[in-house]
Amino acid sequence: MTSPRRKARPAPKVKPAKGGPRGRFSTSEAVKRLVWTWAAGHCEQCGQDLTQDFRTGKPMRWGAVAHVLPASPKGPRASPTYGATHAKQVTDEPDNLMLLCPGCHDRVDIDADGYPTEDLTHTHRDHISQIRMAASRGETQRAMGLIFLSQHFASENVIRARDLAQAMLAEGMWADKAIEVVRFRAPGPEGRDAHYWKNVELDIQASLAGRLAARTSEFGDPLNLAVVGLADIPALIRLGRQLGDRNNRFLFSRDRTHGLRWPDSGAPPPLFSFHPTEGGRGPVTLLLALSAEVALADIQAAVKGARVATFTTTTPNYNLIRNRGTIEAFREALQPHLSALEASTDQPIHLFPVMPAALAIEFGALLSTQHAHPYIVYDRDPSGRFVPMMELGPRTPPADGVEPPHDPRSATCLPPTTA
Repeated sequence: MTSPRRKARPAPKVKPAKGGPRGRFSTSEAVKRLVWTWAAGHCEQCGQDLTQDFRTGKPMRWGAVAHVLPASPKGPRASPTYGATHAKQVTDEPDNLMLLCPGCHDRVDIDADGYPTEDLTHTHRDHISQIRMAASRGETQRAMGLIFLSQHFASENVIRARDLAQAMLAEGMWADKAIEVVRFRAPGPEGRDAHYWKNVELDIQASLAGRLAARTSEFGDPLNLAVVGLADIPALIRLGRQLGDRNNRFLFSRDRTHGLRWPDSGAPPPLFSFHPTEGGRGPVTLLLALSAEVALADIQAAVKGARVATFTTTTPNYNLIRNRGTIEAFREALQPHLSALEASTDQPIHLFPVMPAALAIEFGALLSTQHAHPYIVYDRDPSGRFVPMMELGPRTPPADGVEPPHDPRSATCLPPTTA
Protein backbone atom coordinates (compact mmCIF):
# COMPACT_ATOMS: atom_id res chain seq x y z
CA MET A 1 0.00 0.00 0.00
CA THR A 2 1.43 3.25 -0.97
CA SER A 3 1.26 6.32 1.19
CA PRO A 4 -0.82 9.18 -0.14
CA ARG A 5 1.19 11.71 -2.10
CA ARG A 6 1.46 14.98 -0.31
CA LYS A 7 0.50 18.08 -2.22
CA ALA A 8 3.62 20.03 -3.06
CA ARG A 9 3.81 23.48 -1.46
CA PRO A 10 4.30 26.37 -3.81
CA ALA A 11 7.75 27.89 -3.74
CA PRO A 12 7.85 30.99 -1.55
CA LYS A 13 7.79 34.29 -3.39
CA VAL A 14 11.07 36.11 -3.15
CA LYS A 15 10.92 39.88 -3.13
CA PRO A 16 13.41 41.46 -5.49
CA ALA A 17 16.39 42.94 -3.75
CA LYS A 18 15.74 46.57 -2.92
CA GLY A 19 18.05 48.76 -4.90
CA GLY A 20 19.10 46.15 -7.40
CA PRO A 21 20.20 47.06 -10.93
CA ARG A 22 16.62 48.19 -11.76
CA GLY A 23 15.47 48.90 -8.18
CA ARG A 24 15.08 52.14 -6.32
CA PHE A 25 16.53 52.90 -2.92
CA SER A 26 14.42 54.59 -0.24
CA THR A 27 15.44 57.48 1.96
CA SER A 28 15.14 56.82 5.68
CA GLU A 29 12.51 58.65 7.69
CA ALA A 30 15.17 60.18 9.94
CA VAL A 31 16.92 61.78 6.96
CA LYS A 32 13.60 63.00 5.54
CA ARG A 33 12.86 64.77 8.82
CA LEU A 34 16.30 66.38 8.65
CA VAL A 35 15.62 67.62 5.09
CA TRP A 36 12.31 69.16 6.21
CA THR A 37 14.12 70.88 9.08
CA TRP A 38 16.97 72.21 6.94
CA ALA A 39 14.51 73.59 4.35
CA ALA A 40 12.31 75.15 7.07
CA GLY A 41 9.27 73.51 5.50
CA HIS A 42 9.48 75.53 2.27
CA CYS A 43 9.89 74.39 -1.33
CA GLU A 44 13.50 74.95 -2.32
CA GLN A 45 12.52 75.91 -5.87
CA CYS A 46 9.46 78.18 -5.62
CA GLY A 47 9.48 79.04 -1.90
CA GLN A 48 5.97 77.72 -1.23
CA ASP A 49 5.16 77.03 2.44
CA LEU A 50 4.64 73.26 2.63
CA THR A 51 3.51 73.16 6.25
CA GLN A 52 -0.04 74.43 5.77
CA ASP A 53 -2.93 73.95 3.41
CA PHE A 54 -2.98 77.17 1.37
CA ARG A 55 -6.73 76.70 0.79
CA THR A 56 -7.77 76.44 4.43
CA GLY A 57 -4.70 77.72 6.29
CA LYS A 58 -4.65 74.59 8.45
CA PRO A 59 -1.39 72.78 9.28
CA MET A 60 -0.51 70.19 6.67
CA ARG A 61 2.65 68.57 5.30
CA TRP A 62 2.32 68.25 1.55
CA GLY A 63 5.86 68.44 0.16
CA ALA A 64 8.18 65.66 -0.99
CA VAL A 65 11.82 64.90 -0.33
CA ALA A 66 13.31 64.72 -3.83
CA HIS A 67 16.66 63.52 -5.14
CA VAL A 68 19.16 65.56 -7.11
CA LEU A 69 21.09 62.50 -8.24
CA PRO A 70 18.47 59.76 -8.54
CA ALA A 71 17.65 56.94 -6.14
CA SER A 72 18.00 54.40 -8.94
CA PRO A 73 20.46 53.88 -11.83
CA LYS A 74 17.74 54.77 -14.34
CA GLY A 75 16.36 57.89 -12.68
CA PRO A 76 16.50 61.55 -13.80
CA ARG A 77 20.01 63.00 -14.19
CA ALA A 78 21.59 59.51 -14.15
CA SER A 79 24.62 59.24 -16.42
CA PRO A 80 25.44 56.04 -18.35
CA THR A 81 28.01 55.14 -15.68
CA TYR A 82 25.67 55.84 -12.76
CA GLY A 83 25.14 52.51 -10.98
CA ALA A 84 23.31 51.00 -8.03
CA THR A 85 26.27 51.49 -5.70
CA HIS A 86 26.33 55.22 -6.30
CA ALA A 87 22.52 55.48 -6.04
CA LYS A 88 22.62 53.71 -2.68
CA GLN A 89 25.34 56.05 -1.39
CA VAL A 90 23.46 59.26 -2.17
CA THR A 91 19.90 58.27 -1.32
CA ASP A 92 20.42 59.03 2.38
CA GLU A 93 22.80 61.97 1.81
CA PRO A 94 21.08 65.25 2.88
CA ASP A 95 23.19 67.32 0.47
CA ASN A 96 21.64 65.28 -2.37
CA LEU A 97 18.05 65.78 -1.15
CA MET A 98 15.69 68.73 -1.63
CA LEU A 99 12.30 69.57 -0.20
CA LEU A 100 9.99 70.34 -3.14
CA CYS A 101 6.33 71.00 -3.71
CA PRO A 102 4.57 68.49 -6.02
CA GLY A 103 4.68 70.84 -9.00
CA CYS A 104 8.40 71.58 -8.73
CA HIS A 105 9.11 67.89 -8.03
CA ASP A 106 7.40 66.92 -11.28
CA ARG A 107 9.20 69.60 -13.27
CA VAL A 108 12.73 68.78 -12.11
CA ASP A 109 12.23 65.07 -12.79
CA ILE A 110 10.39 65.35 -16.12
CA ASP A 111 12.76 67.99 -17.50
CA ALA A 112 16.05 66.62 -16.21
CA ASP A 113 18.03 68.43 -18.92
CA GLY A 114 16.48 71.74 -17.88
CA TYR A 115 17.39 71.09 -14.23
CA PRO A 116 20.94 69.67 -14.29
CA THR A 117 22.67 68.37 -11.19
CA GLU A 118 24.91 71.42 -10.80
CA ASP A 119 22.02 73.89 -10.87
CA LEU A 120 19.88 71.94 -8.39
CA THR A 121 22.82 71.52 -6.03
CA HIS A 122 23.51 75.27 -6.20
CA THR A 123 19.84 76.04 -5.52
CA HIS A 124 19.76 73.61 -2.60
CA ARG A 125 22.87 75.02 -0.95
CA ASP A 126 21.67 78.61 -1.44
CA HIS A 127 18.32 77.78 0.16
CA ILE A 128 19.90 76.13 3.20
CA SER A 129 22.38 79.00 3.55
CA GLN A 130 19.57 81.57 3.46
CA ILE A 131 17.57 79.70 6.08
CA ARG A 132 20.56 79.52 8.41
CA MET A 133 21.36 83.19 7.83
CA ALA A 134 17.77 84.24 8.52
CA ALA A 135 17.65 82.17 11.70
CA SER A 136 20.84 83.72 13.06
CA ARG A 137 20.29 87.32 11.88
CA GLY A 138 20.81 90.21 14.29
CA GLU A 139 19.01 93.52 14.44
CA THR A 140 21.93 95.20 12.61
CA GLN A 141 21.18 93.09 9.51
CA ARG A 142 17.82 94.63 8.70
CA ALA A 143 17.61 96.38 5.32
CA MET A 144 15.21 98.16 2.99
CA GLY A 145 15.00 96.72 -0.51
CA LEU A 146 14.41 98.72 -3.72
CA ILE A 147 14.06 97.44 -7.29
CA PHE A 148 14.14 99.90 -10.23
CA LEU A 149 12.90 98.80 -13.66
CA SER A 150 12.41 100.61 -16.95
CA GLN A 151 9.64 99.95 -19.46
CA HIS A 152 11.11 100.85 -22.83
CA PHE A 153 13.17 97.82 -23.84
CA ALA A 154 11.98 95.35 -26.49
CA SER A 155 11.68 92.61 -23.85
CA GLU A 156 9.99 93.05 -20.50
CA ASN A 157 12.28 93.71 -17.54
CA VAL A 158 11.36 91.53 -14.59
CA ILE A 159 13.00 91.32 -11.17
CA ARG A 160 10.68 90.02 -8.48
CA ALA A 161 10.72 91.24 -4.91
CA ARG A 162 11.25 87.62 -3.86
CA ASP A 163 14.44 87.47 -5.96
CA LEU A 164 15.95 90.40 -4.10
CA ALA A 165 14.75 89.07 -0.73
CA GLN A 166 16.60 85.80 -1.33
CA ALA A 167 19.73 87.60 -2.48
CA MET A 168 19.62 89.79 0.62
CA LEU A 169 19.26 86.76 2.88
CA ALA A 170 22.30 85.17 1.27
CA GLU A 171 24.31 88.19 2.45
CA GLY A 172 22.84 88.38 5.92
CA MET A 173 20.19 91.04 5.35
CA TRP A 174 16.55 90.76 6.28
CA ALA A 175 13.90 92.92 4.59
CA ASP A 176 12.84 95.51 7.16
CA LYS A 177 9.68 96.30 5.19
CA ALA A 178 8.06 95.07 2.00
CA ILE A 179 10.48 95.40 -0.91
CA GLU A 180 9.37 98.18 -3.26
CA VAL A 181 9.40 97.67 -7.02
CA VAL A 182 9.67 101.01 -8.84
CA ARG A 183 8.82 101.00 -12.56
CA PHE A 184 9.92 104.11 -14.38
CA ARG A 185 7.19 105.51 -16.57
CA ALA A 186 7.59 104.57 -20.22
CA PRO A 187 8.83 107.16 -22.74
CA GLY A 188 6.20 109.03 -24.72
CA PRO A 189 5.90 109.29 -28.51
CA GLU A 190 9.06 111.45 -28.66
CA GLY A 191 11.18 108.83 -26.89
CA ARG A 192 13.52 109.68 -24.03
CA ASP A 193 12.93 113.41 -24.17
CA ALA A 194 12.84 116.05 -21.43
CA HIS A 195 9.45 114.81 -20.25
CA TYR A 196 10.79 111.25 -19.86
CA TRP A 197 13.78 112.34 -17.78
CA LYS A 198 11.62 114.51 -15.57
CA ASN A 199 9.40 111.49 -14.89
CA VAL A 200 12.43 109.30 -14.14
CA GLU A 201 13.68 111.76 -11.55
CA LEU A 202 10.23 112.16 -10.03
CA ASP A 203 9.88 108.36 -9.78
CA ILE A 204 13.27 108.10 -8.05
CA GLN A 205 12.43 110.94 -5.71
CA ALA A 206 9.06 109.42 -4.78
CA SER A 207 10.61 106.04 -4.00
CA LEU A 208 13.39 107.52 -1.88
CA ALA A 209 11.30 110.08 -0.02
CA GLY A 210 11.71 109.50 3.69
CA ARG A 211 14.08 106.57 3.17
CA LEU A 212 17.41 108.33 2.76
CA ALA A 213 16.71 110.75 5.57
CA ALA A 214 16.45 107.83 7.99
CA ARG A 215 19.63 106.58 9.57
CA THR A 216 18.10 103.74 11.56
CA SER A 217 15.24 101.33 11.13
CA GLU A 218 12.13 101.41 13.28
CA PHE A 219 13.96 99.02 15.62
CA GLY A 220 16.83 101.47 16.15
CA ASP A 221 19.52 99.55 14.27
CA PRO A 222 21.65 100.99 11.42
CA LEU A 223 19.69 101.14 8.18
CA ASN A 224 21.00 99.11 5.25
CA LEU A 225 19.75 99.81 1.73
CA ALA A 226 19.66 96.96 -0.81
CA VAL A 227 19.25 98.12 -4.42
CA VAL A 228 19.06 96.49 -7.84
CA GLY A 229 18.24 98.21 -11.13
CA LEU A 230 17.49 97.16 -14.69
CA ALA A 231 16.98 100.25 -16.83
CA ASP A 232 18.73 102.49 -19.34
CA ILE A 233 22.23 103.38 -18.20
CA PRO A 234 21.75 107.18 -17.92
CA ALA A 235 18.74 106.60 -15.64
CA LEU A 236 20.76 104.24 -13.44
CA ILE A 237 23.61 106.76 -13.17
CA ARG A 238 21.04 109.33 -12.09
CA LEU A 239 19.66 106.85 -9.58
CA GLY A 240 23.10 106.18 -8.13
CA ARG A 241 23.87 109.86 -7.67
CA GLN A 242 20.53 110.43 -5.99
CA LEU A 243 21.10 107.47 -3.67
CA GLY A 244 24.40 109.01 -2.67
CA ASP A 245 27.56 107.40 -1.40
CA ARG A 246 26.43 105.52 1.69
CA ASN A 247 28.55 102.99 3.55
CA ASN A 248 25.49 100.84 4.17
CA ARG A 249 24.39 100.75 0.52
CA PHE A 250 24.44 97.29 -1.05
CA LEU A 251 24.08 96.94 -4.82
CA PHE A 252 22.98 93.70 -6.45
CA SER A 253 23.54 92.63 -10.03
CA ARG A 254 21.27 90.57 -12.27
CA ASP A 255 22.88 87.74 -14.23
CA ARG A 256 21.00 85.98 -17.05
CA THR A 257 21.95 82.56 -15.69
CA HIS A 258 22.18 83.07 -11.94
CA GLY A 259 19.54 85.73 -11.34
CA LEU A 260 20.63 87.91 -8.40
CA ARG A 261 23.02 85.29 -7.05
CA TRP A 262 26.70 86.06 -7.50
CA PRO A 263 28.00 83.77 -10.27
CA ASP A 264 31.33 83.18 -8.51
CA SER A 265 31.74 84.57 -5.00
CA GLY A 266 35.42 83.59 -4.90
CA ALA A 267 36.49 84.99 -8.27
CA PRO A 268 39.16 87.73 -8.24
CA PRO A 269 38.04 91.10 -9.61
CA PRO A 270 38.85 91.89 -13.24
CA LEU A 271 41.84 94.03 -14.10
CA PHE A 272 40.77 97.54 -15.02
CA SER A 273 42.91 99.86 -17.14
CA PHE A 274 42.80 103.58 -17.91
CA HIS A 275 44.06 105.19 -21.11
CA PRO A 276 44.29 109.01 -20.78
CA THR A 277 43.40 111.54 -23.45
CA GLU A 278 45.92 112.65 -26.01
CA GLY A 279 47.01 116.26 -26.36
CA GLY A 280 44.83 118.78 -28.10
CA ARG A 281 42.06 121.25 -27.41
CA GLY A 282 38.97 119.20 -28.18
CA PRO A 283 36.24 118.29 -25.69
CA VAL A 284 37.33 115.87 -22.96
CA THR A 285 35.42 112.61 -23.33
CA LEU A 286 35.32 109.56 -21.04
CA LEU A 287 34.45 106.15 -22.44
CA LEU A 288 33.54 103.48 -19.87
CA ALA A 289 33.87 100.39 -22.08
CA LEU A 290 33.02 97.61 -19.64
CA SER A 291 30.08 95.73 -21.19
CA ALA A 292 31.34 95.89 -24.77
CA GLU A 293 33.98 97.49 -26.93
CA VAL A 294 33.06 100.74 -28.67
CA ALA A 295 34.46 102.06 -31.94
CA LEU A 296 36.12 105.45 -31.48
CA ALA A 297 34.51 106.51 -34.75
CA ASP A 298 31.11 106.26 -33.04
CA ILE A 299 32.28 108.68 -30.35
CA GLN A 300 33.89 111.07 -32.82
CA ALA A 301 30.62 111.15 -34.77
CA ALA A 302 28.81 112.31 -31.61
CA VAL A 303 31.47 114.71 -30.28
CA LYS A 304 33.52 116.43 -32.95
CA GLY A 305 37.22 116.61 -32.09
CA ALA A 306 36.75 114.55 -28.92
CA ARG A 307 39.83 113.73 -26.86
CA VAL A 308 38.86 110.32 -25.54
CA ALA A 309 39.99 108.80 -22.25
CA THR A 310 39.07 105.13 -21.92
CA PHE A 311 38.41 103.09 -18.80
CA THR A 312 38.04 99.43 -19.67
CA THR A 313 38.96 95.86 -18.78
CA THR A 314 40.74 93.02 -20.53
CA THR A 315 37.55 91.47 -21.92
CA PRO A 316 34.51 93.76 -21.75
CA ASN A 317 31.31 91.72 -21.39
CA TYR A 318 27.81 91.93 -19.96
CA ASN A 319 28.59 89.27 -17.33
CA LEU A 320 31.57 91.19 -15.98
CA ILE A 321 30.30 91.30 -12.38
CA ARG A 322 31.11 87.99 -10.69
CA ASN A 323 30.70 89.13 -7.08
CA ARG A 324 30.54 92.22 -4.89
CA GLY A 325 34.32 92.55 -5.14
CA THR A 326 33.95 93.53 -8.81
CA ILE A 327 31.91 96.61 -7.84
CA GLU A 328 34.39 97.63 -5.15
CA ALA A 329 37.39 97.13 -7.47
CA PHE A 330 35.70 99.23 -10.18
CA ARG A 331 35.25 102.11 -7.79
CA GLU A 332 38.79 101.99 -6.41
CA ALA A 333 40.34 101.78 -9.88
CA LEU A 334 38.30 104.61 -11.41
CA GLN A 335 38.29 107.15 -8.56
CA PRO A 336 41.82 108.62 -8.97
CA HIS A 337 41.58 108.79 -12.77
CA LEU A 338 38.20 110.51 -12.57
CA SER A 339 39.59 113.19 -10.27
CA ALA A 340 42.56 113.80 -12.57
CA LEU A 341 40.32 113.99 -15.64
CA GLU A 342 38.02 116.54 -13.99
CA ALA A 343 41.04 118.66 -13.01
CA SER A 344 42.18 118.78 -16.64
CA THR A 345 39.22 120.81 -17.94
CA ASP A 346 36.75 123.45 -16.84
CA GLN A 347 34.25 122.29 -19.46
CA PRO A 348 31.67 119.50 -19.07
CA ILE A 349 33.01 115.98 -19.60
CA HIS A 350 31.23 114.00 -22.30
CA LEU A 351 30.44 110.58 -20.82
CA PHE A 352 29.85 107.41 -22.87
CA PRO A 353 28.88 104.69 -20.36
CA VAL A 354 28.78 101.16 -21.80
CA MET A 355 28.62 99.16 -18.59
CA PRO A 356 26.61 96.70 -16.46
CA ALA A 357 23.66 98.13 -14.56
CA ALA A 358 25.17 97.79 -11.08
CA LEU A 359 28.34 99.60 -12.15
CA ALA A 360 26.23 102.42 -13.61
CA ILE A 361 24.56 102.90 -10.22
CA GLU A 362 27.94 102.76 -8.49
CA PHE A 363 29.34 105.36 -10.88
CA GLY A 364 26.44 107.66 -10.09
CA ALA A 365 27.05 107.19 -6.38
CA LEU A 366 30.72 108.04 -6.93
CA LEU A 367 29.70 111.32 -8.57
CA SER A 368 27.83 112.26 -5.40
CA THR A 369 31.08 112.57 -3.40
CA GLN A 370 33.77 115.13 -4.23
CA HIS A 371 32.91 115.16 -7.93
CA ALA A 372 31.04 118.39 -8.64
CA HIS A 373 32.09 118.49 -12.29
CA PRO A 374 29.31 118.65 -14.91
CA TYR A 375 28.84 115.62 -17.18
CA ILE A 376 26.91 115.22 -20.42
CA VAL A 377 25.72 111.61 -20.58
CA TYR A 378 25.29 109.86 -23.93
CA ASP A 379 23.37 106.75 -24.97
CA ARG A 380 22.48 105.10 -28.26
CA ASP A 381 19.24 106.07 -29.97
CA PRO A 382 17.03 103.58 -31.89
CA SER A 383 19.28 103.95 -34.95
CA GLY A 384 22.37 102.95 -32.95
CA ARG A 385 23.97 106.41 -32.91
CA PHE A 386 25.24 107.97 -29.70
CA VAL A 387 23.27 111.07 -28.76
CA PRO A 388 23.39 113.31 -25.66
CA MET A 389 20.70 112.26 -23.20
CA MET A 390 21.05 114.32 -20.05
CA GLU A 391 23.39 116.56 -18.12
CA LEU A 392 24.47 116.04 -14.55
CA GLY A 393 25.48 119.32 -12.99
CA PRO A 394 27.00 120.05 -9.59
CA ARG A 395 25.05 118.35 -6.83
CA THR A 396 24.09 120.12 -3.62
CA PRO A 397 22.69 117.57 -1.13
CA PRO A 398 19.46 118.83 0.47
CA ALA A 399 18.92 118.87 4.19
CA ASP A 400 16.49 115.94 4.15
CA GLY A 401 18.84 113.71 2.15
CA VAL A 402 16.57 113.56 -0.91
CA GLU A 403 17.65 115.49 -3.97
CA PRO A 404 14.89 117.26 -5.92
CA PRO A 405 14.65 116.57 -9.64
CA HIS A 406 16.61 118.71 -12.09
CA ASP A 407 14.88 121.25 -14.23
CA PRO A 408 14.44 119.20 -17.43
CA ARG A 409 15.33 122.24 -19.53
CA SER A 410 18.93 121.90 -18.34
CA ALA A 411 19.10 118.19 -17.62
CA THR A 412 18.19 116.40 -20.79
CA CYS A 413 17.93 116.26 -24.54
CA LEU A 414 20.90 118.47 -25.23
CA PRO A 415 21.68 119.61 -28.78
CA PRO A 416 24.44 117.80 -30.71
CA THR A 417 27.85 118.72 -29.35
CA THR A 418 30.53 120.38 -31.44
CA ALA A 419 34.21 120.94 -30.84
